[in-house]
Formats: sequence, C-alpha cells, structure tokens
Amino acid sequence: MPVHKLKELVKIALIQRNINQAELAKLIGISPAYLSDILNDNRSGKKVDEIKSKIVKMLEIE
Repeated sequence: MPVHKLKELVKIALIQRNINQAELAKLIGISPAYLSDILNDNRSGKKVDEIKSKIVKMLEIE
C-alpha cells in the first residue's frame, strides 16, 4: 500500500476511534515522532514494514 494512502486511512481510522497519533504510537510501542516519520515516508526497512503491518492490523485497515 502506498504510504500516502496508508497515511490517509490511518487518519480516518484514528478519527473513527477517537484516538490521536500519539495514542496509536503508545499502543504499538513506538514514539510519536517515529510514527510520524513512518507515515510521512521518512523511514524504511524491514522493521518499518512490520510496524506498518501492525498498524493496518490494529486499525483494521484494508
């Protein structure tokens, strides 16, 4: 999934669940800054791919 699409879907999912990006970061065990970097495509690699998968699963994004 392209990062820009993931970012938009995450934004929608957070609004629907009434949580913010910092709360999501805490739930998945990363810093808010690191989550922001991932969603803005400033990070890459296997670990980032694993975190993206975790976000998709947690927020039930298709």
